[in-house]
Amino acid sequence: MGTRSARITEESVTRSIAAIYEAAVAPDRWTAALQQLRELFALGSTAYLVHSADRTNIERVTAEVDPEGHRANVNILLRDSVFYGRGKAWHAGQVMRTAEMIPTQAFLRSRMYQEYWRPRGLWDGLRMTISVAPNGVNHGLNLLRPRSIGQFEEAEIAVARALMPHLRRAVELRRRLSHVDMLASAALAALDAQKHGILLLDQNGQVLHSNAAGDALLRDADGLSATRGMLQAATSAATNRLRAVLAAAAGAGGVPPRAGALRLPRANGRSALALLAMPFRAEAHWSLHHKPAVLVCVTDPELVATLPGRQMAELFGLTGAEAALATDLLAGEGLREIADRRGRGITTVRSQLAKLMAKTDVNRQSELLRLLGSLPRLRDLN
Repeated sequence: MGTRSARITEESVTRSIAAIYEAAVAPDRWTAALQQLRELFALGSTAYLVHSADRTNIERVTAEVDPEGHRANVNILLRDSVFYGRGKAWHAGQVMRTAEMIPTQAFLRSRMYQEYWRPRGLWDGLRMTISVAPNGVNHGLNLLRPRSIGQFEEAEIAVARALMPHLRRAVELRRRLSHVDMLASAALAALDAQKHGILLLDQNGQVLHSNAAGDALLRDADGLSATRGMLQAATSAATNRLRAVLAAAAGAGGVPPRAGALRLPRANGRSALALLAMPFRAEAHWSLHHKPAVLVCVTDPELVATLPGRQMAELFGLTGAEAALATDLLAGEGLREIADRRGRGITTVRSQLAKLMAKTDVNRQSELLRLLGSLPRLRDLN
């Protein structure tokens, strides 16, 4: 290696590679990774940039002497960059010096050089294009070196090229982790929207996760509770039946797992909870000490029976009175009971029922109840 590149050691390269992979797992570590690269190549400025094809959407992480200046001059650096708009095609894996992207004299006359590079003493640069997606989203690194250090040597450029496969794997890993995180967040949000309590248990019956409705049931501890993560019912006998159902769903004792159900009694005359335990198939490649084994669904009939009147009004174009009638019918009330409670004549209530049935395209009250009972019940997350 040359005089300047001699300071690049195997240890310093290894530290940079480790920092790159740390950033893949924890994006907030990109600043530390860029700082490692800055020290490795004696840079005045380094930036990790992600931008759309037209460069109107830009995300950036920087490690430099003047980070505020970088943010303030993003229009010069990217949106109005002299390196774009010259018919240049960017390809994943490219490592290019400034002089390869634009003639030196043209660059020295450019606004980017005059307003950003020159005041900061920057002189030579490497553009590392990590990936270019089909939609034009570009991931890349800009490595800028001060005049006092001089141009990049060939040996240093070779080190940059050697880092490229690691950068590409790190960006792809981050993309996949982000996608998985998005799906997981969406799945958890969907579970939290359910009025049913949903709990995920491991092979031993330990609660691994519960949705918002499940958390509320366990906090209420009326019919179902958890002690040190283990579910229990209101009585010893009910707890024994519960654990037998959970063990069967987990396939305890080497028997094939099978679903089971039971009712869990509650105090003060409240309706019993309905519990369904189903085997949960864990993927073989999940390297988890506590793998999910049982999916439990707990229904509180006092909560699930109701359906927001606003939701029914939006679905079927009901008036407020018609939606209220539908809610009362779904809660199990009869027409005479509804009329008396609301202070209306039975003829008026029957007229509203006829309009309600017409708007929901049913001919019998039993069909109406079956239709309303089939609609999804979602918690109001607001």
